[in-house]
Amino acid sequence: MKKLPLLIVILLGTALHTQAQNYQTFNSGRIVSYEDQWNVIKFVRVDSVNFQTDSVLIPFGGFQEISFECYIIDGPSWLGKEIIIESDGWNHFINTEGDTVHINTAAPACETWTAFQRPGQLIITASVSSHALQTFLEIQDSVKTIGFQAYNHLMEPISHPINSMTVALSKNYGLIRTLNFALFPDLISTIGYEEEGLREFEMIGMSDPKAGVQNLTWMEVHDFQPGDEVHTYYYAYLVPAYSTEIKKTIKKYLTREDIADSVSYSIERVMSRWYQNSQGNTFEFTHDTITETFRPDENFDKLPGEIVTTEPSYGAYFYKMDTQWLPAKIEPSIEYWLFHGGDDCWNYLIIDGCTSDYTWYKGLGGPYHYCNLWGEIERSLVYYKKGDETWGDPMIIVGMDENKHEKGTHIYPNPATDRLWINCLDSDLPLNIEFYDLHGRLIKTVIVNETGMQIGLQDFSKGFYSYRIFNKAGLIDFGKVVIQ
Repeated sequence: MKKLPLLIVILLGTALHTQAQNYQTFNSGRIVSYEDQWNVIKFVRVDSVNFQTDSVLIPFGGFQEISFECYIIDGPSWLGKEIIIESDGWNHFINTEGDTVHINTAAPACETWTAFQRPGQLIITASVSSHALQTFLEIQDSVKTIGFQAYNHLMEPISHPINSMTVALSKNYGLIRTLNFALFPDLISTIGYEEEGLREFEMIGMSDPKAGVQNLTWMEVHDFQPGDEVHTYYYAYLVPAYSTEIKKTIKKYLTREDIADSVSYSIERVMSRWYQNSQGNTFEFTHDTITETFRPDENFDKLPGEIVTTEPSYGAYFYKMDTQWLPAKIEPSIEYWLFHGGDDCWNYLIIDGCTSDYTWYKGLGGPYHYCNLWGEIERSLVYYKKGDETWGDPMIIVGMDENKHEKGTHIYPNPATDRLWINCLDSDLPLNIEFYDLHGRLIKTVIVNETGMQIGLQDFSKGFYSYRIFNKAGLIDFGKVVIQ
């Protein structure tokens, strides 16, 4: 589903000015993205522009709670309902309540102005605290830093979170540090089970000049080259049915063919599946060559935060983006979807079951997910090889049905607690026993030099493990054991 820069799109159907003003908060045609201290990434795209005396930018909107448990899906952007840009340098942001935040982009150092006013309650002033060259995204530009101070209606300084916040405005690239002006100065937004208040966001990418990671697309997620290799692991333990399924898959990419807007791969696939329930268990092994073809997905390619609606339009959600490990795009669990009840309100669905976020990684496919409500379900990335880069431990998939091969050794008890016993034939000694966790990682190797040997389990956590037993001739036995 770990810090590289990201993207926001500002699209204007017609040029706002032949040349953008200096220190303008947002400039036409530039793509920018921001991230806060908790690694939340925000995107902006201007969906429409009104040309009057002032230029009015309207960024794309999102979820907004308008009353208790009642949401709309076309609410204002996190930057506000509108951004009004005047020719004299005044830029205005309209928050979710319709109040205005004033930023004087033409102000010199130490100049102070009224940025916000709630009559009879609160006054917030702003001033340019510094004006100097700064480097951001490996770009150097002149930057104005603007700080804030809160007062009561008598203009007496008061304690307020805004007092410690700043915005930073570059001469040629707009806001390199911004606030989520929709919530200025102390409003709260509720999205699902999460509350958001006013906070700072740092620029982490732009399109002109191009810097950082772009919005992750479906074709970038499935961007492979011949020689790439991806190992995935799937595990499901479902309590109502008391069933267990384990699936291991290795994909080796053999060829790639780009045709128009699609890409097609031939893939060597090795896969094993073990399934157990109250009726018994089965084992399947597959080794074949398959073809997979991918085409752009316009819903997946939407910017994080941009609303995706299902057809028919009864469900709505938005993707998130994460770059803390690898560039990733995340679809939230269905618990964070809005569902349309047929009136003007959209509501969050309450799910009593196992749901999880779905994560796709750049060049590594997906979705990967995990949850542990009413059992466990997991699909995880175990190992990859991309060119000369590798990560993780490669899996070993045994192409035999462990329930049908003849065993010359016996490992017991199963389940086990503090020790295992190994019985084997004298003719098989010495033996090497390898224990692997559910992700295919080698946990422990034991050398057996005598029949009836015991193995202490102090190094093992509770859970499922697979084992492989070798003698001088090679693999002679394998299976699974549960440690409680």
